[in-house]
Amino acid sequence: MRTKSSNRSATVKCVARRSAFLLCTAAILSGIEPSHSQAEPVPQSVWKGGVNSDWSNPLNWTGGIPDSTIWAFLGDPSRGNLTAIATGTQAFADKVTINQGNELVVEGGSLRVSDIISISTSSLAGDPRGSMIIKAGGHVVTDRLFVADGRNQGSLTVSGGDAVLTVNLSQPNNVDNRFVVGGWGDGVLLLNNGGTINVGGTNPLELGNIFGDREATGVLSIGQGELSGTINAAEIHFNTKTSWIGADFTDAMTIGSKITGTGYLIKNGTGTLTLTGMNTYSGTTTIRGGTLALSGQGRINASSAVVVNGILDVSAAASAQINNLSGTGTVVLGGRSLLISNAASTFSGNISGTGGINISSGTQVLSGQNSFTGGAGISAGARLEIGDGGSTGSIVSNVTNYGTLSFNRADEITYAGIVTGPGSFEQLGTGKLILTGTSSSSGNVQIANGSTLQLGNGGTTGLIGGTNFPGTITNDGTLIYDRSNTLTWRGAYNGTGEIIQAGTGTLLLTGDSSAFAGNTTVKNGTMLVGNSLGAGKLGGNIAVLSGATLGGSGSIGSGAGSAVNISSGGTLAAGNSIGTMNINGNLNLATGGNLGVEIAGDGSTDLVNVTGTATIAGSNLYVTAIDPETSYQNGQTYRVLNADVGVSGEFSNAVSRSAFLNFGLSYNPNSVDLTIALNNGGTDPGTPEPRPLFKRVAGTSNQYATASALDTLVQSGASLELYNDLLMLSADEARGSFDSLSGEVYASTASVLIDQSQFVRGAMNSRLQQAFGARVAAPIEQLPFFPVPKPASSQAIEQAAPRTPAVPQTPYSAWGYAFGAWGVLDGNKNTGDLKSSVGGFASGVDAAVLDTWRIGVLAEYSRSSFRVNDRSSSGNSDNYTLGAYAGSQWSISDNAALNLRSGLAYTWHNISMNRSIAFPGVTDSLSSDYDASTLQIFGELGYQMKVNRSLLEPYANLAFVRFRSDGFGEDGLTAAALSVNSETTNTSFSTLGFRASTDFDIGNVPFTARGDIGWRHAFGDVTPISAASFVGSDDFSVSGSPIAKDFALLEAGFDIPLNDAAKIGISYNGQFGTGAVQNGVNARFSVGF
Repeated sequence: MRTKSSNRSATVKCVARRSAFLLCTAAILSGIEPSHSQAEPVPQSVWKGGVNSDWSNPLNWTGGIPDSTIWAFLGDPSRGNLTAIATGTQAFADKVTINQGNELVVEGGSLRVSDIISISTSSLAGDPRGSMIIKAGGHVVTDRLFVADGRNQGSLTVSGGDAVLTVNLSQPNNVDNRFVVGGWGDGVLLLNNGGTINVGGTNPLELGNIFGDREATGVLSIGQGELSGTINAAEIHFNTKTSWIGADFTDAMTIGSKITGTGYLIKNGTGTLTLTGMNTYSGTTTIRGGTLALSGQGRINASSAVVVNGILDVSAAASAQINNLSGTGTVVLGGRSLLISNAASTFSGNISGTGGINISSGTQVLSGQNSFTGGAGISAGARLEIGDGGSTGSIVSNVTNYGTLSFNRADEITYAGIVTGPGSFEQLGTGKLILTGTSSSSGNVQIANGSTLQLGNGGTTGLIGGTNFPGTITNDGTLIYDRSNTLTWRGAYNGTGEIIQAGTGTLLLTGDSSAFAGNTTVKNGTMLVGNSLGAGKLGGNIAVLSGATLGGSGSIGSGAGSAVNISSGGTLAAGNSIGTMNINGNLNLATGGNLGVEIAGDGSTDLVNVTGTATIAGSNLYVTAIDPETSYQNGQTYRVLNADVGVSGEFSNAVSRSAFLNFGLSYNPNSVDLTIALNNGGTDPGTPEPRPLFKRVAGTSNQYATASALDTLVQSGASLELYNDLLMLSADEARGSFDSLSGEVYASTASVLIDQSQFVRGAMNSRLQQAFGARVAAPIEQLPFFPVPKPASSQAIEQAAPRTPAVPQTPYSAWGYAFGAWGVLDGNKNTGDLKSSVGGFASGVDAAVLDTWRIGVLAEYSRSSFRVNDRSSSGNSDNYTLGAYAGSQWSISDNAALNLRSGLAYTWHNISMNRSIAFPGVTDSLSSDYDASTLQIFGELGYQMKVNRSLLEPYANLAFVRFRSDGFGEDGLTAAALSVNSETTNTSFSTLGFRASTDFDIGNVPFTARGDIGWRHAFGDVTPISAASFVGSDDFSVSGSPIAKDFALLEAGFDIPLNDAAKIGISYNGQFGTGAVQNGVNARFSVGF
């Protein structure tokens, strides 16, 4: 070996191992000349920088400008510390060592190193560090690279557009075939502003190194607050846990390398760093600013902790998993699910997206306002806490819970999600948690002391545990039910807290909660303990406040010292319908409190059994239902209260809404009995029949008639059930039930169909007016296909009239008549408003006979609809009519003629009816189909006069209508179904009126305008009657809406000839009477031949 001093040199063998390079570096610093690992030494050039900083100036080197066989050594601090490879320059070396504060800058040029670049290789502590900078346009290619390969710091910077560092790592058999940042000292690799780092082969870019007992730190720093760059490497590996990657840039960058080892990653700046590699590094991941995104196979699942104070975006990741989550930033899920595998932190930021989260182990606290909607999953043994005891922390997503779900807030929060699974649920905070979702979880529930859990918020949802909950709610705080519907709870309570029924609905408890030792308050609605589905037990004390009800057929109380307290206005109603309530303690009924009693069809009654004392302080006994199968005409007595220790005090009275029953109470030392009887004075001594009962409260004649029949209902079967339902009604309710039961609509139907018979008469009358020319407004003139000689008696009137002839001009005519109308008959105290409508079509043919007469026949179909809303009744009728008509005209003078018109018709009616019966205790839908008929005949005499182009006609009309309905029975489920008798109604109508028509032209189109005004009077049977009976009752008769006795008639219309043979006409018809209005529209068409 040769040593080197100022006068001599020595030879040192340098092998291609990292340790050898360190020894070589030390040797060089000691004045020893290095050599190749082979027998021949490696030539070297030593930078002296005596002239300038230009690499390509030979005067700057001892040993000449390096080439690919030369070791370039930049390590003499007295020789300058800057070496530059400028634009357009290509430099070569076998090895490059940068040391002792020297800095190599490559800018615009290139450096190609055959073997290795070593930066900061000094083994002497305190020596200045070496550094290398690759700037814009600079290209450096080497096979291996070490930064901070000695005991001091070293740095390598790749910065600027087209600044490229390539480390080939093409010596697979060399143990030092490496790219290391921080080999012995701490090294930094800086990349920014568009620079590129290429790492060849499969070996990693290494950060940090363990050398003996020393752990060096390697740092990859990207951006430094500016733009990022590009890294192309198969792997980035942390050799030490102190090594790290720092990303601080303003743009977007993707690292596709697999990041491995024990180091950590820090994301700063406003830019986005996307990881696509299957990373396994175990250090923490900290996002201080901007976004860290995972895409494709990108993952950070081995990172010991993820601190998100910026944004973590996993929306593009194939699989998203982390160990635990903390910070104040945002996690963007998109549609992905994030698995937290070893939770142990609090995250106070927001997790968003349509995806969800899963906690597989540990405890994850979410104290931010989270908006993700894809569900939260909690594995067995894991725990998810919402809130950390403060006023923040929420989720909106559903939860599948196999571990523990806990809410921990100091204020009020509403959670609308649904919780499922067998895991536990806890309400721990000092605030109130309101659940409005209907959860079906099956795990136990814990309500901590000072906490409040509210199920529902006044609506029909809100539940934890499901209705078939098999577990227990341990309540040491407050549990509130606030729902408006019926909720059945089969679980159990224990603890010493409070249960509050606050909603307007019904809470039914069927589980065994005898271990509960707290207080229950029924503030609103109804709480039932036990029913046919389960005995139901509830321990502790119970208070029932005004307006609320406690009922059921279970067991209440915890024995001596516990009590059920019914406040003024509160109600205790044993049973759920009929049943026995057992109070294991004392019962206190305050003044104004109520004990509700029902009586069943088998004679059983509600009963309250008290193991202690029953104290009655002027309370009310309220009877809500009676036995539908027992007659009360002779009175009945029932036991309603037992108390083992004794009964003290009395009820102020026994009350009910019933207007028909009397109640009596009798007291024994340990019991109270109730006697029920009719309040009609009992049976009349002179007859075996009871005195009238229902008709005493009737207010109208129809109510009186209906009530009278109800008084006669037989005292058995369905008739007795209806009778007893009526017994429980108040006077107002009874009057409403009489109206509902009366069947008034059947009588009113006669009014409708009698009134609508006018449309058949109108069709025949209109045709006769048109046929004889008495009505200029008639639909058409006959087509004169076969002229008939005109009688002399009619020629004068024909000459006087406008275009319409006075006598028939064709032997035969066919015609059509369409009509529609709608109307209302106002109701009164006795009947409801009757609304009706009709639409139909009539057609006929007629012929001229006997010189001045014309006779014809018609057929008509129409459909009528009618309803009485006040009686929940409606129906319709299909009407089929055949009729005949005849008329004539006699001339009186040149300008006057006398017209006679008459007709008769018979109509068949197929009627369908529906009625709804609804009053307390009874609902039924009744229907019927039956037949009816109408026979009518009419005659009219008119005096026709011609004045210029107008025709005037005063007239008198008389009609008779006979309506007959068949008997029938209604279909229904109760005794409210009626058997209706056949009825006949005879009604007559007289009409006095005045018609006028005139001809005029609009352009070349002739028109005929027409009008009619009149007064119609009805007499005979103007108030139809319907006789009927209930099942097991006497007959009764009620009246329908009366036909208006007097109507003002109004008609206005016009006719237009289509050609010489056809004419159409349209008119409005109105009828106006006291309490009655009808409006209609008619369209007519006729053709002569």
